Amino acid sequence: MQIAILVEQMRREGYELMVSRPEVIFRREAAGNLLEPIENLYVEIPNDNVGDVMQSLAGRKGEVVGMDHHANRVSIEAVIPTRGLIGFETDLVNLTRGEGLMSHLFREYAPFKGEIEGRNRGVMISMEPGTSTAYALNNIQARGKLFVSPQEEIYTGMIVGENARPEDLPVNPCKAKHLTNMRSQGEGKGIQLEAPLKMSLERAIEYIDSDEYVEATPKSLRLRKRILDATARKRAASNAA
Repeated sequence: MQIAILVEQMRREGYELMVSRPEVIFRREAAGNLLEPIENLYVEIPNDNVGDVMQSLAGRKGEVVGMDHHANRVSIEAVIPTRGLIGFETDLVNLTRGEGLMSHLFREYAPFKGEIEGRNRGVMISMEPGTSTAYALNNIQARGKLFVSPQEEIYTGMIVGENARPEDLPVNPCKAKHLTNMRSQGEGKGIQLEAPLKMSLERAIEYIDSDEYVEATPKSLRLRKRILDATARKRAASNAA
């Protein structure tokens, strides 16, 4: 996305900024009907991945208008809302193991296609500021996928991982192990942490939800909630409902 190029350039020039999830520009007809931008999408993929890609397109409100088989690959032409293209390139790379190609071109403004399902997993949010510890992360990684490593500076409201379930989960990645005179059964076995998922700037912008930001600085990329305080987030969610 062009926004990722701009943000990356600003990072290299020493700026610090926060980026929200991209949104399309809607229009409304004189009769009151809501219109959204629609694009022509062209995808070329291996034969083995047709089913998965078609399913992804359907979930993004895409309509296949043409398909051409040649050798071991398939060319697909679809009409899809611009909203549906956000994050699709990353899905295409993952589904085809990097063998998929895509391009798209603006088509027209057309009637709103309906809601598109967003991220189907919640995130793990730090409850306290501090420095992440291997002991705490070892307990947290059983709940999902980590975004941070030990000895990283953490602040309240920062997203430190992806929850395996749909809801958001508050965690404490800075919790230290209490020292006692008793030796536990697992003492000395060591902690084995899985490698954290480090997203590119473009992937991070595609990943965040509507209530989250990407915090971009010259030295780091972090994900965070718009409202850092947990109580204030719950209050805002209740008011929105």
